[in-house]
Amino acid sequence: MDESMQQIYAELAARCTRVKEGKYIMSGNTIASLLRYISSQPVLMSRLEKCNYGFMYSSELETAMSGGIFKLPLGSRKVVALITGLLFELDRGTINFHNFIKKYYRASGVDTSFDMFVNSVIMPYLMAFKNVLADESEDAASEDAPDDNAVSEGVKEQLLPVIMQFTEAVAADNAITDDAREDFFTMLEGLYYSLELSRAKMVKAMFLGLTGVMRDYKNGAHFIRAIATVLKQYAII
Repeated sequence: MDESMQQIYAELAARCTRVKEGKYIMSGNTIASLLRYISSQPVLMSRLEKCNYGFMYSSELETAMSGGIFKLPLGSRKVVALITGLLFELDRGTINFHNFIKKYYRASGVDTSFDMFVNSVIMPYLMAFKNVLADESEDAASEDAPDDNAVSEGVKEQLLPVIMQFTEAVAADNAITDDAREDFFTMLEGLYYSLELSRAKMVKAMFLGLTGVMRDYKNGAHFIRAIATVLKQYAII
């Protein structure tokens, strides 16, 4: 990206960070601010128009919302098109945000659900927009990492619900310290995020980090075993 594009992306990243830092209570304002910025930038709107070309938003949204988890599509352009449309619907209220995050990001509290939403939707959206701005196609990404295989849909379908259940269990466990809980959330969100990005090396690295951080957490052992079983089945670890 040239310097002007980098500045536009830096402000986009700052708006996404404000969504995260504002927590759920401020999400109406921070999401609206993010959308206003996108709408005010001709470069972003031009890229968005290209992403929307031939993209069947209604059917893609239906696919993403089918089942118990919200599934991002494969490909940066599709992610940008889908999530921009979703954010506009959340902003307008045609999709109730509170109901949405409680359904797809189940946790003991709405702030935890919101954090899961940000890490599995907003941050991948930001990365996808970066790829689109840099004109990085799926093929180019594959050439950059020829030995980093895509994660199959079977892995995602089996593991994303387990990670969400694991996160809920951590949120509800009063026996762990706040610092430990935050560390556990970070690793679980990282594993979830790596699966959404669909890169096997990243998934492996995050899982190994997760097992290290949680090695003494006995209540998480059966979740870790379940995750390891699937990753071994698909030769990721």
